Amino acid sequence: MHRPEGITLTALWFFFLAMGCVFGLGGLAIGLVGLWADSDTHDIVLGTMGMMLGFLAITATGTFYAVTGWGLWNLKHWSRGAAIILSALQLVLVPFGTVAGIMILIYLSRSQRAKAAFGII
Repeated sequence: MHRPEGITLTALWFFFLAMGCVFGLGGLAIGLVGLWADSDTHDIVLGTMGMMLGFLAITATGTFYAVTGWGLWNLKHWSRGAAIILSALQLVLVPFGTVAGIMILIYLSRSQRAKAAFGII
């Protein structure tokens, strides 16, 4: 089946968000270098532990976005549900994430072409 344009745009949006997570990891690395350069031992240990938690969270988020984008691109059945969950979670990313999340939720839940692409109809 031919992939609908809305699914393609949604997959590209998730790839874009995954790339943003990669850039976020770069920002964490720069912050960590700055922390190590100008802190005492106690601050370095606590700051490094906090940065590692942030690293794990951003890595997991970026991985979820990338895998879901890949699934949408290849019209995998599980990717529609994952896209709905990730779109609902991105509603807190005001303003662009909120608008994109609402548009993706409406498209994936109401579009007959999107449902047909995943074999729901």
